[in-house]
Amino acid sequence: MNKKHTVIIAEDQTLFREMIISIIKEMQEFVVIAGLNNGEEVIDFIKKKEVLPYMCLLDIQISETDVMECAAWLKSEYPEMKVVLLTDIKTDSFMEKALSIGVDGYVLKESSLDQFKQLLRLIDDGQFIAPKFFVNHFSERLIGLQKLEKEGSIHTIRKRFQHQKDLHDRELRLIQCINRGWSNRMIAEELSISEGTVKNYISEMYKKLNISNRTELKQLLAKVTS
Repeated sequence: MNKKHTVIIAEDQTLFREMIISIIKEMQEFVVIAGLNNGEEVIDFIKKKEVLPYMCLLDIQISETDVMECAAWLKSEYPEMKVVLLTDIKTDSFMEKALSIGVDGYVLKESSLDQFKQLLRLIDDGQFIAPKFFVNHFSERLIGLQKLEKEGSIHTIRKRFQHQKDLHDRELRLIQCINRGWSNRMIAEELSISEGTVKNYISEMYKKLNISNRTELKQLLAKVTS
């Protein structure tokens, strides 16, 4: 018989914790070695017992701060451990925090028993599991970032100002940097020149465009885009 993967569960509601343990007992792949109340107990258990569970299921409803700190610690100390969040939370900030920590799964409590088992098996196979709204959210964010990157490319900047024949590549690069929100210092570091030189180049570029500041440049870019 194949060795079962060890699992720790952090859930402060006894009934729900026992339900999860009961469900996992029905699965041949896993065995629960501890049912605990919170993230702090998970960390203490691992340190004191000197055990390294294969998977940790953390109920985020206990305390978002407690569980997220626990998840971050687990992924930092034991990157190979499967860390799975059980939650009903669907906020953007929470999703981004979970993704930045590098959790292996984001399982909604509204999942059916069969779905729950299947999700654990997929995570065991190395897949990142998240609900559809989670995937849709980051797909939209990625599309938005790709659009911004495309609009801010030097090729696009050059195309937008193709009627401005006296603009040099250096000035188009300055427009690109300013459009990205970079400070003069950041531009100077990027171009390996002094801040004073950057200011002079920007002043020359402003004169050619008949504007006087970054706000007017942004407005000009908006007009060129529309």
